[in-house]
Amino acid sequence: MKKPDYQWECFINRKKPEKDISSWKCRFGAEVVSRNSKGSAEKVRVSVIAPDSKSEIFLVGEFNEWGRKDKDKFRLRQDNSGIAWIETDSLKHKDVYKLLCDGVFLQDPAGHYFDDTGNTIFWDFEDPSAFRQKKGFVNTINRSTVIMQTDLPGLIVHWADRKKGICGRDFHEKTYYAFIRDSGIIEHIKNLGFNTVQFLPFAQSIDGSNWKYRYLVPFQFAVQKNWGTPDEFASMVDEFHKHGIAVIGDFVLGHLPYKDFRIFGKDCDNNGIHSWKKADGGFLYLKEPTYWGTIRIDFDNQLVREFFISSCLHFMKRYRIDGFRIDNADGIIRYGASGDGEERPNGRTFLRELNQEIYRHNHHALIHLEAHYFHGDNAKMLVAPFDEDKRSLGATAYNSSRLTYFFHKDFMLKDAKEISPWKIKHITEEKEWGKSSSTVADFHNHDAAAGLMEQRCTGSYAYDAMAGKQPHNHMHALGKIKVMEGIISFCCEGRTLDLAQTFLLQMGTFEHESSIHWELAFLQVSKNSLEFKKAVNELMKDPAFWPLFANNRAFLNVDDKSKILVVERSAECKGKKSKYVILINMSSWVQYNYKVGVRGTEDYEVALNSDLFEFSGFGMTAYPKVLKNQPSSNFELLSREVELGKVAPYAVVVLKAIQKKE
Repeated sequence: MKKPDYQWECFINRKKPEKDISSWKCRFGAEVVSRNSKGSAEKVRVSVIAPDSKSEIFLVGEFNEWGRKDKDKFRLRQDNSGIAWIETDSLKHKDVYKLLCDGVFLQDPAGHYFDDTGNTIFWDFEDPSAFRQKKGFVNTINRSTVIMQTDLPGLIVHWADRKKGICGRDFHEKTYYAFIRDSGIIEHIKNLGFNTVQFLPFAQSIDGSNWKYRYLVPFQFAVQKNWGTPDEFASMVDEFHKHGIAVIGDFVLGHLPYKDFRIFGKDCDNNGIHSWKKADGGFLYLKEPTYWGTIRIDFDNQLVREFFISSCLHFMKRYRIDGFRIDNADGIIRYGASGDGEERPNGRTFLRELNQEIYRHNHHALIHLEAHYFHGDNAKMLVAPFDEDKRSLGATAYNSSRLTYFFHKDFMLKDAKEISPWKIKHITEEKEWGKSSSTVADFHNHDAAAGLMEQRCTGSYAYDAMAGKQPHNHMHALGKIKVMEGIISFCCEGRTLDLAQTFLLQMGTFEHESSIHWELAFLQVSKNSLEFKKAVNELMKDPAFWPLFANNRAFLNVDDKSKILVVERSAECKGKKSKYVILINMSSWVQYNYKVGVRGTEDYEVALNSDLFEFSGFGMTAYPKVLKNQPSSNFELLSREVELGKVAPYAVVVLKAIQKKE
């Protein structure tokens, strides 16, 4: 049996997880200990990491007049574990509370939810009145992963409810979770062929409407209060699951805000996890300031590591989140402004513990690391099996930053003579940095769209960046978008990420307007772009494009003269065989009577032709129903070929082998 290259391969045939997430008990925050005969909370345990053994911590709320009544009755105990705790029958579902620590009123750092003034709300997820999810986790392994990345409000502010005909922007933001659940947008996402949605951070962040503030998260256990309640968030996730769509959370575990921000309409003094301090005045949960004004968590403290790991498990248990994008993995692992310095003592330990705990409770989870520093075997160690090396992190995938950078620095901007299709082959086979090819491939993520990739081709979205308000560049911009989509979908490992805005659904710049302008789909060119993406997504349902069969990928021809890539994808799954040959023309040049070298003797049919008018193509090609396989002397290593009478500029042509009857 072949030794697995990646941790996710170890889970392919596993029937169930090592542990049931429903049985997981959190050691932080408010958890129900016992219930009455009606199922309501009877006793609740509130636990917090103690600043030191002498700290005086009290549970306060309306039930004890915020500490003015029976204060000592609500004193938290401490034991040798470093955790202070209390069991009480005074805390009920939806009650507000705080913790009074050495005379300072503080939020529960593991609070599940907050009111508008910053009080922690105890949310009993198993209360008889609470929403109960009906669907479990989505299996993200045995299929392609086709991700739509989006800011949560940006998904629906320009989406009209299919029943009411009213746009999301006309509803109060506190209804956004419910609006997504009820408005028909989830069904639309499915119809476009996406099977995964990756939201920008939805945990409780600082004040501010811009999407970048979502990455400043003082409270990792709480859903963003501005968009609805925990029940509404859970029901939204359940609706995604009903449509077979996995939900990925973007979690910022490496660094947190600690100064110069507002939250709950107040200054950050005594509002945020940074307010919890040790006796010497140092931060309890935090340690090292970053170069951009945030601060690292204390990776050396085992309890702190457990706390942040528990925040992910909490979202898995209470909301059935299917996976996580971990922001700034380089900075967690290593020192340095870009995470390219010496290794931290326990940063790698933290990520390894995190990933192992996630998999123990959901072996089908998708763990996606944002990483850019791939010197030596760093890329391999991100995704290698835990047992292979003590440095292995076992993530499902990491971002395809080298491919993304190539697109932005070279392909989008340059003439065909200045680029080489060999770059695609080398990147996907990891010739430059060492063996590892388990990526989430993209050409336009949120950082790129916002112009955060300095000195690269950025803008409101890929089209604007390439067209540059020059009408004669229109054909090049549309064509290159289709080429890049073809490369990430058909040449990579079966996990893709796209912004819907890329398909001409954005006004202005993503930096200042991160919402999807769905109304632009009424324009023919935008509609055609979406139709192309939809057709690509439909093809990716075939096992030939699944990560499971990525090892069958073969580059049949890298034609540097014509700037054409030819790739074969194949699979045999559940007794059914499929094989495809994909031709991608990376130039605006037209090729005539182009010979495509193939393996085997099967004839082919055209499964996708990006040159069709319905995809905003040139309409200059029409291929026969069957492309005959014939002997060839045009290739050194291939003895068979099919011929395409014409290859259009920026063509993406997918040929499907006609399987011979046994």
